[in-house]
Amino acid sequence: MKQAAELTDALRLGRRVLDGRADVELLGDLGWDAEESRWVLPLRVRADTQGRAIPEWTDWYAFIDANYPLGSIEVHPAKVGGIEDTYPHQRLNKPGAATRPWREGRVCLQTGRASLGFRVLREESRDAVGRLAWYVDGLQDWIAAAARGLLLAPGDAFELPVLPIHARTRVVFSEGLETFARWNALPDTRGWAELVPLRGNPRVLAVRAFYSFEGRWLFSSEWGDLLNNIPRKRRLRAPWVRCDRLPILPPHAAPTTWQEMERAAEALRWNLREDLMAFAAQLRDGTRHLCLMGFPLPARVGAPDARMHWWAARLPLFSHGDVAMRGFARTERNRQRHDLTNLFARPLPVDWLSTEDWAPEELRSRGALPEELRNSWVLLLGAGSLGSAVAELLVRGGVTRLVIVDPEVVEAGNLVRHTLDLMDVGTSKAHALAGRLRSISPDLQVHALQQRLELPPERPHWLVSRCDTVIDCTASDDVVEAMGRITWDGARLFLCASFGVGARRLLCFSATGTSFPVAAFWEQCEAWIQQDYEELLRTELPREGIGCWHPVFPARADDVMLAAAITVKALVRSARLRPSTRLDTYSREGADDDFQGVIRGAGTDARAGN
Repeated sequence: MKQAAELTDALRLGRRVLDGRADVELLGDLGWDAEESRWVLPLRVRADTQGRAIPEWTDWYAFIDANYPLGSIEVHPAKVGGIEDTYPHQRLNKPGAATRPWREGRVCLQTGRASLGFRVLREESRDAVGRLAWYVDGLQDWIAAAARGLLLAPGDAFELPVLPIHARTRVVFSEGLETFARWNALPDTRGWAELVPLRGNPRVLAVRAFYSFEGRWLFSSEWGDLLNNIPRKRRLRAPWVRCDRLPILPPHAAPTTWQEMERAAEALRWNLREDLMAFAAQLRDGTRHLCLMGFPLPARVGAPDARMHWWAARLPLFSHGDVAMRGFARTERNRQRHDLTNLFARPLPVDWLSTEDWAPEELRSRGALPEELRNSWVLLLGAGSLGSAVAELLVRGGVTRLVIVDPEVVEAGNLVRHTLDLMDVGTSKAHALAGRLRSISPDLQVHALQQRLELPPERPHWLVSRCDTVIDCTASDDVVEAMGRITWDGARLFLCASFGVGARRLLCFSATGTSFPVAAFWEQCEAWIQQDYEELLRTELPREGIGCWHPVFPARADDVMLAAAITVKALVRSARLRPSTRLDTYSREGADDDFQGVIRGAGTDARAGN
């Protein structure tokens, strides 16, 4: 709890601007709230509601940061004279603590880039004179739109109501256009779901498969290694039900009790009691079970439904053992009477859990590699410093099929510029990197081979043959020669990436063909490689361990990460251009303590088909 802050001139100025407005009435002075650690200003605001559900004048409380005009500003309805319903762009408008004169339904007045924290003056004023007034203006617009039912206008991104979440458990699922088509083709409206805990994070439960009520398999979610092969004893079974539309209390509130949930269901002609009691006989084990409730959603307001969404709740205990209505026999009918009374005869809170759609297009909405790369099987040769960084960028960018080949083990000295950690020392680089990458992406399938690339007449490993994009980060002449001796059964995209001393220069050679063009590689790269070699001879190499035969290659971690980012960008370009052969060189300008950027050399380029 913070001590009382001093009322600043900036805050006085912001309040003074409101004091002279005909459409705003200050109901009291600014007061410091020690529990909130913010200034609180009660005010009455007039909005053009046109005599609809919201009165022309409504009461509110503004919460203002002590660092005004910096910091946050929030606006909550007053318990007396404020709105009681929950509308779009508003937190659930519960009454909150009895000792507080405001409700919990904070309204969202930040829009667009301002909500991301950018200082966009057109969207949100940041000076002492205008910032508080900007929020009041926005509140008036919000009230007017709420009264007209225009807070979710056609074309806006669809917004789910806010659920009251108290549990730390989170349920995730993968729903998109493909699974939505499957749901539309199914007549089932209830059944069983199989959930599995996320390895290393048991608070996250993933929906792995759906079954009919009779136990018939319907379909499984396409998760990667992290959520597959979970021991059967760790899998959970939960009932699922689905309805035709989002079950809410108008205007836009999520049900908070089972009574409210039934009211929302009745508005959709959904018999919630019947669905829950259908499962009851199989849930009488003295355990609180999860239940999934699904409904279709559009991507935008007014658009057709495009995917299924799931809410998750923890059901109350069903009657079991000697638990039943007092004075009644322990028959199934009487047990159901007990359960229905427990659920719906009083305002029993719904124990909602947080849910998220982990479909690839949802998780990667912040940024993803081109679809061609995301759908590719990628072979990574070399899990060293550059290879590990490139692999992580690829997986975070959406690559979901990866094969890693490296014969070496992790040494402590590798960690200066590697993505692995001390727990991996002494283990296979390929396997350790695969394990780390699995923890990044829920849909990644990664295979690790602790070996060198096989040379003919030996047949390459079937996983190597399957890959259609080959990335060499070994800087090994032997690997270049090995790639040239292997013939794939179709055209592959190759990328050879290596850096020189201190990672000051990066070479990216790309090619398209059924085998790697070794002669073209040496013809285009030899002069650069020779230049790097001569620089290496002039460099006093650092040593690792005792003796004269333990030199190590110098390159700092930040320079390796920069080289990895450039490598991925070169790969994206080559995937688009598909050159027969292409060499790109990148040189870091400035000394280690005076970075001035990266310059791309002229390079060479021979397009496929030329």
